[in-house]
Amino acid sequence: MKNIPIYIVSNAMDSTLTKLTTILQSLDLNISNIPFDDVNQQPEGIVLLDTRTLEVDQHGIPSASANISRKHQLALLNVEKESVNEYICVQMGIKAAFYVGIETDQLLKGLRCLMNGEWWFSRKVLSQTLATLFENMSDSIPQPTSTPPMAEQLTKREKTIIKLVCQGAKNQEVADTLNISPHTVKTHLYSIFRKTDCRNRVELLNWAKQHTLAYQLMV
Repeated sequence: MKNIPIYIVSNAMDSTLTKLTTILQSLDLNISNIPFDDVNQQPEGIVLLDTRTLEVDQHGIPSASANISRKHQLALLNVEKESVNEYICVQMGIKAAFYVGIETDQLLKGLRCLMNGEWWFSRKVLSQTLATLFENMSDSIPQPTSTPPMAEQLTKREKTIIKLVCQGAKNQEVADTLNISPHTVKTHLYSIFRKTDCRNRVELLNWAKQHTLAYQLMV
């Protein structure tokens, strides 16, 4: 996981970002500071986007976020409290919002989530966002006439794990809920990804939406 590139992107590097860079480098993480215009020229990785000098929309989200999140795992950095709509962030594929004054240990915990392909938002935000998406899409998505062939291969346990993942549960939370080890959860996820032809949780969520499986499991 330490080999995943992490890019700190800011129009104004200052002592705060310099200190953060030093801390992350001391943990042997693959950190680099890059100009905003060069971010999509870099290999796929995690982008920590400093929001302090960027123009934002009515939801408090930088206008360039959509372009970045299509290639990288995007996290907003130095976000002012209550200035950003987290529900919209999730819909746009933004993986985290790190607020001004966040403790270093919490930032590192959030980065570990991103490095594991997870989201750093509350389970409530993820669940309600998912529910809203399905509510808005329910009238426009045609119901499948038959179960997708690969979905037929999913076991009951795997369907339960998909349900929990679609509700925003992290690996440890899934393990605690099902009384299994995190390693077993990873094994199930590997099988789920293989059967659904997904590479990560985001693709699994999209797969579930396309086949309405997540909605059927949640109601």
